[in-house]
Amino acid sequence: MGRVVKQQREAAGFSLRMLATRSGISPSMISDIERGTKSPTVTTVVRLAQALGVSAAALIDGGTGPTPRIRVLRGGEGAGGDDPAPWESLNPTTPGSRIDFVRYQIPPATTLGPAAAHALGTIEHMHVAAGTVRVTVGDETAELSAGDSCSCRTDAPHGVENPDPSVEALIYLIVERGDLAR
Repeated sequence: MGRVVKQQREAAGFSLRMLATRSGISPSMISDIERGTKSPTVTTVVRLAQALGVSAAALIDGGTGPTPRIRVLRGGEGAGGDDPAPWESLNPTTPGSRIDFVRYQIPPATTLGPAAAHALGTIEHMHVAAGTVRVTVGDETAELSAGDSCSCRTDAPHGVENPDPSVEALIYLIVERGDLAR
């Protein structure tokens, strides 16, 4: 079972510390389980499985159980939030994924943010599909028009503004989260 825990952890892109934080199990215990020097309790197996986003059976039976390989997000399922701009997540929730793909419709004369700094190493890739936006990260600002794209290191306070008083802006954003264990 230790081999399967390690495979699932690595597939999710988790360090031992990250899995420990998510599961509430010490990194040394997880390491011992992965090396086969300790056997986990049922409670530990369940906590590890939940943190990894797999079934406990998948950890116990060596991953041959019915763990899905494809995760689908149907149209309209990702909409929500309390932001002043309607947003829609375009990617399904995948345990351990460090990528979010989001569509924002920003009403005229609307500012999103400032948002708090993300984890060190986080990068947001933005494409402006319609309208114009002003992107601010820390003390840097960029003006973007339809067809423009940018990548921003958002481990500093940041925000996006639609300065146009009459036209909605549409942006697509890919958030590549940094290392949460730092």
